[in-house]
Amino acid sequence: MDVKQKKYLEEKGFDVDGTMKRFLNNETLYLKCLKKFLDDSSFEKLKKGYEKGNCKEAFEGAHTMKGFVSNLGINEIYHLLIPMVEKLRVQDMNLEQEMKQLEALYVDAYKTIESL
Repeated sequence: MDVKQKKYLEEKGFDVDGTMKRFLNNETLYLKCLKKFLDDSSFEKLKKGYEKGNCKEAFEGAHTMKGFVSNLGINEIYHLLIPMVEKLRVQDMNLEQEMKQLEALYVDAYKTIESL
């Protein structure tokens, strides 16, 4: 990862330094895992579950996504997902505002990673 990529990720809210510690400073591995975000289906699972009113499916998608973005240092999404997962855990589907916010953050993160 070059300095420009690192700065760009940091400007977009990615915790590059913290994440690099988890990846034992292996930048190649980190970039490879970031690219896997583009193929991850947990957001779609959450979205579909929410739209269908299927709390179990929405919870599974949100929980998976929370772990995935945490490991990648996509903290803004991670911090939004924490209370969402807890709501879904108790079958509270009142997530309209959170889903709108999550979609915007997801699209931004997707475009950021795609452009690397």
